[in-house]
Amino acid sequence: MQIAVMLGGLYFLYRVFGHGRRVQESGAPGFVPVTPGDATGSWNAVVTSEGKHPNFSGQRGHLRIENGWLGFHEENAEQPTWVVPANQLRGGRNTFLAMSEVWLESAETGRVNLTVSHEHINTFVDNDFKDMRERRYAGEFLSMLAHYGAQVSF
Repeated sequence: MQIAVMLGGLYFLYRVFGHGRRVQESGAPGFVPVTPGDATGSWNAVVTSEGKHPNFSGQRGHLRIENGWLGFHEENAEQPTWVVPANQLRGGRNTFLAMSEVWLESAETGRVNLTVSHEHINTFVDNDFKDMRERRYAGEFLSMLAHYGAQVSF
């Protein structure tokens, strides 16, 4: 029994400290250098088409807002997957029952669902505490989009 408790504690520490990394500047090619004083943001993200499950069909990468543009840079890609002016986007929060926190819509992307986080996004293991934090990150993301003219419903 003591071994099980010890292993459980080690696993807990691994999950807390191993996956709590914050997003660093991705240095992704195709993004314009940031104008000093402009609001910018960077999030780990999973982008999923409408009706798809994020763990099995989502594109993983980074979302960045810079100089009024939102760009998604898929992992291991040379160039951003898409870059859209923020003022051409519509977005909002999904319900608590949805698998992704945010929906976005534009002529460039169509309607997509997003999970955004400053932390590592779990693939197969669910974490209710992290899900609550991801809802907070989603609010931050939508607020920044609204700052640049996106039509956002909170």
